[in-house]
Amino acid sequence: MTGFMGSGKSAIGKRLADRLHIPFRDLDNLIEHAAQQRIPDIFREKGEAHFRKLERDYFTEAVSQSPLVLALGGGAIQQPEIAEYLRENTITVYLDVPLKILFERLRRNQNRPLLHDSDGNLLGDAQLMQRISELLLEREPLYQNAHITVSIQHGWTIDDTTNKLIRLLKQHASSSIPENH
Repeated sequence: MTGFMGSGKSAIGKRLADRLHIPFRDLDNLIEHAAQQRIPDIFREKGEAHFRKLERDYFTEAVSQSPLVLALGGGAIQQPEIAEYLRENTITVYLDVPLKILFERLRRNQNRPLLHDSDGNLLGDAQLMQRISELLLEREPLYQNAHITVSIQHGWTIDDTTNKLIRLLKQHASSSIPENH
C-alpha cells in the first residue's frame, strides 16, 4: 500500500489484511522496532539518507515474507529499487486522498519529520499546506504507477475504503487471468 503520509495506509492495510486473512506489516514500524528509535529521532540524529537506507533494507526483508499487506512510508516509492520491485512483483495499491483531507489529518501530527522546520517544530498552516503540496506534486507521478488506485472520498470510513479496495482487487485479479485459447 502506498500513498502520502496520513492517507490511511496503516489503518486500511490492517483491515484489509484481516479481511484477506494474511499478515500485515507497516514498514515504518518495522524500522522503528529494529532501530529502537522513532522515525523523527532517526531523521534528526542520522539524517534522511540513513533512514532511506533502513527503509530499503527492511522493505527487502518484509517482502520476502509474502503474501502480506505491507504499508509503505509515504516516500518509499521514491526509491528506484523499491518502485521497480513493486511494479514487477506486487499488486500495489495507491490510496489517493485529496489535499484538503491530508492537510486536516496532518496539521497536528508531531511524528512526521518532513513536516517540521529545521528546529523540529511543526510547520504553521500556510507552510504546512505548501510542504504537503510540494511533496505530493513530487510523489504523485510515482504513486500513479500503482496497479490499483483508490480515490478516497470525504467522509469515507476505513470499512468503506476497505470494501472499495476489495472490489478493485477482485476486478484486478479477474483481469489479470489469461484466457484459454
